[in-house]
Amino acid sequence: MIQVDLPAAFAVGQVMGLLSKNYLKKEPELFKSKLLGAFNFYLACGFVPGGLFLLVGWPAWEGMYATAWTENPFDRPWVAGFYVFFTITMMILGNVGYILAHYWYKKGKDTLVIWGAIIGVLLTGLPFLLKWGVWMNIGTYEQIRGGTGYNFFQPPFFYGWLAIMSYLFITGILTGLWFLKKGKQLGAG
Repeated sequence: MIQVDLPAAFAVGQVMGLLSKNYLKKEPELFKSKLLGAFNFYLACGFVPGGLFLLVGWPAWEGMYATAWTENPFDRPWVAGFYVFFTITMMILGNVGYILAHYWYKKGKDTLVIWGAIIGVLLTGLPFLLKWGVWMNIGTYEQIRGGTGYNFFQPPFFYGWLAIMSYLFITGILTGLWFLKKGKQLGAG
């Protein structure tokens, strides 16, 4: 969901910063970090596809049924542009999280990275609490407003959601382990 994906991107940057702490503490250049390119590769190929897949497939759900505006991008450049803006914003927020973690490590403010990750994760979960249960309904904006639609656990939504979340989980874990290993290797060297 848009409200979830954006703070999650920041949180991912902070978490990857935590995992590569040993290296970031020694790397003097914020924007020339050896791991920044790998992080952007992960964002583009591992993290961003999840939000984009769900936005394209179930746009009203991805917006927690706040509007029907996103549901039809055909021949509507502002809606198509929103999809692009959403993608770019996830990339930017992920980079802000990672580069900010790097900056805080350079300044000796290690605990701020931990707090940044915690706050990012809390903000990621907050929309689920604020709009409790809305995300359990699947359909168009009009279907949900009209009391129709179907349950979260029904296909095709659930299968698509499960596949993309599995992909996100697997790529996130593998990337996190790689960052932990590389952070230690580069930090020791």
